Amino acid sequence: MNLDELQSIRDRERQSDSLQQLREDFYVEVGAFVQELRDEREAAADRADDPFDAPEVNRLTDDIKTAEQTVEAIYERRVGKLVKMASFAAADMPTEDEGLTAEERELFERMVAAIEGNRETVMG
Repeated sequence: MNLDELQSIRDRERQSDSLQQLREDFYVEVGAFVQELRDEREAAADRADDPFDAPEVNRLTDDIKTAEQTVEAIYERRVGKLVKMASFAAADMPTEDEGLTAEERELFERMVAAIEGNRETVMG
C-alpha cells in the first residue's frame, strides 16, 4: 500500500458508477499503512533537532494527511454507491456485490435489511 495506489483507487472510483473491486481487507491495509506513516514520523521527529522544522517530519505529516483525505474520498464515494445498490437489492433487482470490503459487505447487508423492514412496515 502506498499513496500512489490509494490515489489511483480514488480516481478509478470517481470515474465509474459501479463499485471498483477492492480487496476484502482494504480498510485494514489502509489503517496499517497510515499507522506506518505515523510511526515513521514519530521516529523522524525523535531524530530531528527541531521536529517542527524537519523536512522529513513535514513530508510525513503531509503524506498522512493526504492518505487520510484520499481514503475518506474513497469511502464516501463507495458508500454512495452502496446505498444505491442496497436500494436495488431490497427491490429484488440484481446487484453486483463482488469486490466489497468486509466492512462494506456488512453495511450493505444491514442497509438491505433496513430497507426491506421499512417497506414491510410502510406497506403492511
